[in-house]
Amino acid sequence: MTYQFPLAAQIAIGVGVGLAAGAIHFATLRWNVRLLIAGTPVKAIGLQLLRLAGVAILFGILAKLGAWPLLCGAAGLLLARSVILRRVQVTP
Repeated sequence: MTYQFPLAAQIAIGVGVGLAAGAIHFATLRWNVRLLIAGTPVKAIGLQLLRLAGVAILFGILAKLGAWPLLCGAAGLLLARSVILRRVQVTP
């Protein structure tokens, strides 16, 4: 079942959630790599699973809201990815 919101609200919700999820997801990637380098693979794998599960849950919620929030959430996630990568000066 999808919920009906005005299109502008759907887009705003999707982009907002996507930006927040992407910022958290890609910002914690550095922490994840540090755990791997430090020789604690169990913690690194646990963090990786939490990162992926968090994004999956948020996108599941966006999918319940409709196609526009889901698509705009994906766009927000990609935008956050490019901002984080530019911030740490890594080229994709």
